Amino acid sequence: MHLWALLVAFLSACGGGGDGGMPVPSSALSYCGVTTGIGRIEGPVTSVHDGDTITVNGQSIRLDSIDAPELSQAWGIQSRDHLATLVLNQRVTVTYAKKDLYERVVGTVFKPDCTNVSLKQVSSGAAWYYEAYQCEIEIRLRKAYAAAQTSARAAALGLWGAPAVAPWVFRNGVDAKVPASCPNGDAPSD
Repeated sequence: MHLWALLVAFLSACGGGGDGGMPVPSSALSYCGVTTGIGRIEGPVTSVHDGDTITVNGQSIRLDSIDAPELSQAWGIQSRDHLATLVLNQRVTVTYAKKDLYERVVGTVFKPDCTNVSLKQVSSGAAWYYEAYQCEIEIRLRKAYAAAQTSARAAALGLWGAPAVAPWVFRNGVDAKVPASCPNGDAPSD
């Protein structure tokens, strides 16, 4: 246990926002009250590629838990522009545990007030909750994403204002496989 306490203290010190302008995570495995990976990147967003990919400190960041329309799809440009309005030239903290096949960090992006940017994209109708990867996040977040998407869809916000094709179907021609249950025992989102 002593080694674990040292590890937590070290990682918190390394990722705690040295300029005083960012919230200090409560532990190495959470940030802004959300269970996250231990990796941290902090800095201004210098570019927004599309509705789910940004650049921070020269590192390409793929927002986790969502999939936005491709730029060539209906609502792709609007999704990108919405994300740019949320974060471009603003400081963010990215928490992560992995990279994707393109060496992009796959992470949760938080604004200084702890706004979860991925959740904001879904709640505004600028992106889909990517349920195929739901087992990678805690059940509380799964429920938040599902509720945000249900609400945006019911209100016909953003991409839900017209018939929409999910980006994974647009790219691959098939629907994504959503797990029936998660290995940690949590039920999938409803």
